[in-house]
Amino acid sequence: MSHDSILTVGKSTVQIGDYNDRIYLMSLAAEDGPEIVEELVNMAVAEDLSKIFAKIPASKSVPFLSGGFEKEAVIPGMFEGDDGLFLSFYRYLWRKEQSDGEELNRVLSVAESKKGKGNVSTLPSTLHMRRLGPEDAHALANLYGQTFKTYPFPITDPDFLCKEMEDGVRFMGVHEEEKLVGAASAEVCSDGYSAEMTDFAVDPDYRKTGIAGALLRALESDCSDYGIKCLFTIARACSYGINSLFSKGDYEFSGRLVNNTNISGKLESMNVWYKFVED
Repeated sequence: MSHDSILTVGKSTVQIGDYNDRIYLMSLAAEDGPEIVEELVNMAVAEDLSKIFAKIPASKSVPFLSGGFEKEAVIPGMFEGDDGLFLSFYRYLWRKEQSDGEELNRVLSVAESKKGKGNVSTLPSTLHMRRLGPEDAHALANLYGQTFKTYPFPITDPDFLCKEMEDGVRFMGVHEEEKLVGAASAEVCSDGYSAEMTDFAVDPDYRKTGIAGALLRALESDCSDYGIKCLFTIARACSYGINSLFSKGDYEFSGRLVNNTNISGKLESMNVWYKFVED
């Protein structure tokens, strides 16, 4: 099955398709009014997709909430002068049922018990970090292919990764000599006010060496240099490691997106974490 398509609806950016069995309103254009809600629902019906997921400013939420969307997470200050809401519309009851809810709650509880304790972010002397560019795309795609059985975006495609870099996504990588052993990215939102910390992958042979913490720290520093105020992540809710990474890094848990994303072979729920950086 090929990955979902990214297209424009009105002037907003949407991902749609069977791969994640959803529509994802990635960026809502200010000029797109309430009618986009009905348009998205009609598209989901026409394609028989079971979920619509929307990331929008709180000030634009009324037509979504009155149209059947549910609030699953909130990020204060995600947009300049406005909070960010993560909303979901479920066309079928099965899509919002969580059979693994107890285990996901345990993961969250363990992560929150480590709140603010800090991550190991000093790399061993044999490893070095640098910004990744188009010349690294094939190595990066290979690392992602080894790490994830499936992923919501085609990050195992070097051409896709090059396009992401052209569009301003910042990738950091950790190398042992010439071998790429860890990577992550910061995807800056269209208004330049927030960035998503995402695409974390570490070669299994190099885990427990502080790579993830070092990558997170480097991306945070990079974003801060560019004046980005709000940092957030959409993390696999089943992963003890990634949720603990952000909790230790003093991120706040914001909510859970139920059965949201096709990752590692199946639909998974995702946890939202955020940190608002003051001057």
